[in-house]
Amino acid sequence: MGQPTGTFLLVLYCSAGGGHQRVGEAIAQEWKARTGGRAEILNYFARFVNPLFDAVTTFCYFQAVQYAPKVCGRFYDLMGRIHPDSRFRRAINRTGMRRFERYLARERPDVVCCVHWTFAGTMSDLRGQGRTPVPCLTVITDYVSHAEWLHPHVDRYCVPHALMRDGLLAHGIPPERIAVSGIPIRRQFQQPHDRDAVRTRLGLVPGVPVVLVMAGAFAMLGSVDDLVQVLARFPRPVQALVVCGHAPRLADRVRAAAASSRHRFHVFGYVDNVAELMAASDLLITKAGGVTVSEALAMHLPMLVYGSIPGQEESNTEFLVTHGAALAPRTLAEVHHALEALCADPESLARMRRAAARLGRPDAAEAVVAHLAQLAGGATAPHRPG
Repeated sequence: MGQPTGTFLLVLYCSAGGGHQRVGEAIAQEWKARTGGRAEILNYFARFVNPLFDAVTTFCYFQAVQYAPKVCGRFYDLMGRIHPDSRFRRAINRTGMRRFERYLARERPDVVCCVHWTFAGTMSDLRGQGRTPVPCLTVITDYVSHAEWLHPHVDRYCVPHALMRDGLLAHGIPPERIAVSGIPIRRQFQQPHDRDAVRTRLGLVPGVPVVLVMAGAFAMLGSVDDLVQVLARFPRPVQALVVCGHAPRLADRVRAAAASSRHRFHVFGYVDNVAELMAASDLLITKAGGVTVSEALAMHLPMLVYGSIPGQEESNTEFLVTHGAALAPRTLAEVHHALEALCADPESLARMRRAAARLGRPDAAEAVVAHLAQLAGGATAPHRPG
C-alpha cells in the first residue's frame, strides 16, 4: 500500500461487549499484514480514563442489558437526538481527553481508528480545536446510521453498506468522507472451509441439519436455556452446536438439558474457531450484534435473530430481515415454528443463504486498512474551528 515500515496505527475500542475488540483486532492484524507497520489496540476508558471507571461502566451496561433492556433502547434513541455540539456531548468527549492528547503527542501515531462512537467524539474535538494533526477514521459497527456516531471533524467513516452511506449523506456528512467497506472481521472468515471435513472433525452426523446457537462472548443472549429446550424437544432430526462464551455455568446447564434429548448436542465455552462452526452449520440462532452478524453473512449463513438488545441490535435485525438473510421470531413458539418451516422447505433456507452471501463482506478489514493507509500517508492538517 506504499506505506513505509514503521507506520503506526492506533486502534481504540471499549469493553462493552466483545464485538468492538474483535473489530479492532481484525483491523490491526490486517494493518500489520498489509503495511508491515505497527498497530496498537487500546481500551480507551481503561487506558485514558480509569480502569475502575471502565470496569464499573461495563458492569452497569451488562446489568442494564440483562435486567432493563428497555432503558438501553431509550438511551439509544436519546443519543440519536442530541446534537454533536451540545453540552452533553462535549462533556462526554472531554472524558479522558487530556491524557489521550498527551499520548498522541508522545507516541505520535500516524492515524487513529475508532470502533466506538464515544472517543470518536473526543478525537473529533481534538481535531476541531487544532490540538492534534493525527487523522481519524471511524468504523461504524452496526447496520443503521445513527447520529451518536457522527462528529464534525472525523476525517473518514467506513460503513457496512451503501444504504448507510445514504444515511450519512442525509446527516450532512460530505461524500468524500464516507467509504462503504463492510464491518471488519477476522481473516478466518475469508478462508475456504471444507464443510464435510469440518463436520467430520466436529463429530456431526451427515445429512442431519446443524443449528448453531451463539450466546455471545459474555453470554448476553439471555434466552439460551429456553432455546436449548426448543431444540432438545424438536420433533425433526436436528443437531446443535451451542457456544456459551465466558459463561461456564450456562454451559453446564446446557449440557444438563441436552443430556435428556434424543438429539446430538455439542456445547462449547469461548471459542476461536467460529468460522469453522459457521461453515458446518445450516442455521444460526443469535442476537443481532453487528460483528456476529457480519461473520455470519461472510459465511453465507442464514439466521434466526432472537433476543436482540433494544436499540442498535433491533435496527440490525430489521436490516437483515428486510434483505432476506434472517427471520426474527419474537417468542419461543415462533422460534419453533420458524425452525419447522425452514426444515420443511429447504428452498427457503437456500434463499436466505443466497441473501446472506449478497450482503457478506469478508474483505472489509482489507478495505478499511486501505483507507487508513491513505490517511496515514496524506499530509492532513488539524480541522480548525469555524
